[in-house]
Amino acid sequence: FFPWSQLVHEWRTLDQFSADNVGHDDGSTFYVLRSRKVLRRLAAIFTDANKKRKKVMLSATTASKQLDDIRVTAKAAKLDLSHALVCVELTSCSRGVPKRFDSISMPSAEDVLVLKNSGSADSAKAPCESLRRLKKLKDPKAKKRKVPRPSVEELLARPTVSSVVKSCSRLIFGGVVSGDYCFSSACGRGLGYCTFEGLVRLIETSASADVRPRVLFRHQHSVQYRYAALRVLEEC
Repeated sequence: FFPWSQLVHEWRTLDQFSADNVGHDDGSTFYVLRSRKVLRRLAAIFTDANKKRKKVMLSATTASKQLDDIRVTAKAAKLDLSHALVCVELTSCSRGVPKRFDSISMPSAEDVLVLKNSGSADSAKAPCESLRRLKKLKDPKAKKRKVPRPSVEELLARPTVSSVVKSCSRLIFGGVVSGDYCFSSACGRGLGYCTFEGLVRLIETSASADVRPRVLFRHQHSVQYRYAALRVLEEC
C-alpha cells in the first residue's frame, strides 16, 4: 500500500501546503508517464549528471533550460506533468539494499553539504531518522495494569494518512515497488516511482549545490537512510 494519489497531490501544492488541507484530497488523479519524448529528455539529465568521468556538474541555468524544454514538449502532447509518476531505477551507492515499500526521500540541505564535502556518496555518512521516545511512567503501579489490546478489526484497518511528504525528517517523493541485491553489479538495486515535481526539485537543488543528484531510501522498519543514484527508465 502506497498513497500515490495523496503523494502527487501534496507535491502539487507543496509551496502553499498548510494544516488546513492535510489529509484532504481534492479528487486529483495520477498517471504513470509513458511519453517517450518527455522520458528521453528527463533521463538525459540524470544520465549526463551521473557520468563519473565528468568533472563539471550540471549548472543551474542549463538545468532550468532543459526542464523548460521538457515542459514545452509535455504541453505539446497535452500532458499535465504535475499529476505524473515517473518510473525510476535506484542503485545503492554503498551499503543498503532497496526493498519493497521503501520510501524515496529528498536529501536535506545538510545532506547535500555532506555530499559536497565528501566528494561522493560512497564515502558520505548517511543520515538517520530520529526516534520518537515515549516518556517513562513514574507510577510503578501503572506498569502492572493491563493494557487494553486492540481488536482484530483495528489491527487490519488501513491506517489514516495525514501527510505523506512531510511524515519524516526528509521530504518523501516516491516509493520502491521491487528491489534486491544484484550480483552482477555487486550492489543493491530497485525499481520505484517518483513524482515529477519531486524530480524537478531534486534536479534544481543538485544543480544549485554543484553536486550529483542523489536520493535517500529507507525501509519502513529502519531509521537508517541510504544514498542511491537514480536513473529514469524510458520503458517500464
